Amino acid sequence: MIAARFAPLDIECLVTTAVELWEDIDPDDLSGHQRDILDRARVAMLAEHAGRQPSFPEVVTFIGPRPAGRAWVLRRHSRHEDEVSLHVDEDCARAELAKYARGVWDNVVGDEGIPDRPPADDRDVVRLYYGPDRDGRPDEGYSLHPEKIIGRGRTRIVALDHRFPDEDACEQANRDAIFHPQTDADGLPCVEIDGVLVFAYLDHEAGAVRVSVHLDSAQDRLLRPDGSVPLRVEVEDDLVLDTGTGGASERGLLAELLDAADDLQEQAIREAAIAAGVLWRCPTCRWDNPAQASRCEGPGACRVPKPRKTG
Repeated sequence: MIAARFAPLDIECLVTTAVELWEDIDPDDLSGHQRDILDRARVAMLAEHAGRQPSFPEVVTFIGPRPAGRAWVLRRHSRHEDEVSLHVDEDCARAELAKYARGVWDNVVGDEGIPDRPPADDRDVVRLYYGPDRDGRPDEGYSLHPEKIIGRGRTRIVALDHRFPDEDACEQANRDAIFHPQTDADGLPCVEIDGVLVFAYLDHEAGAVRVSVHLDSAQDRLLRPDGSVPLRVEVEDDLVLDTGTGGASERGLLAELLDAADDLQEQAIREAAIAAGVLWRCPTCRWDNPAQASRCEGPGACRVPKPRKTG
């Protein structure tokens, strides 16, 4: 079935492309991603009509969506203000609330049980300022509660013999990159390329130029079998991050799978890894070696060279 070879968003892209072509849209107006999906679909369709399997990677891993995160929502309101802010945990939210209360502590100095200076503990500051039942200030109040953060929530399908896009595909993706300028107080400038979002902006609170990379929406073709996206970050001439070393993530994932498998599962995993090119089996001693090994690394004296690919 052709649809089984594509991710849900790719299928949606195919349907959209078909509609656009049906309406006599010039193919040159299609995006690089649309043209890439069309080419893949064409190969799959021709192979199916010819009664053979297309040369797509058949051994895949399914990467489930990330579990929902959580943020604490703080709403602070008064006669003149109504502010909502998000915080990573409850303590951070209370610290922000206590910071405000300390700045207006004179509003409660002189009331019963209120010290002249706010205490050091954030919870005590909030309790004394707003009252134990949050009703100590008739014109002020707050609410604080956790909320789930739910992302796109789709399962990714990634080939075990994952290869980073080739030169032509990378060039086209670079040409299709989109810049999103900041258009309101809540937005930030961002460059989008193949679903990867790179934010670069001036952060007055941190007093620094801030760069943030978001990978949740990255295209499936960028994902490695462990769900990560290879990154290389440079500042001037200094390399500050490089996760693009080939093979390391695949071998790590394979080791985890084999450690957790029973005998029957282990056999199936090894056969899949060999089919995907992550392992190669020594023709002499039958030892399974990593793809990077040029000779057999079995526990015995066997050091047979890695067989050359034929055909």
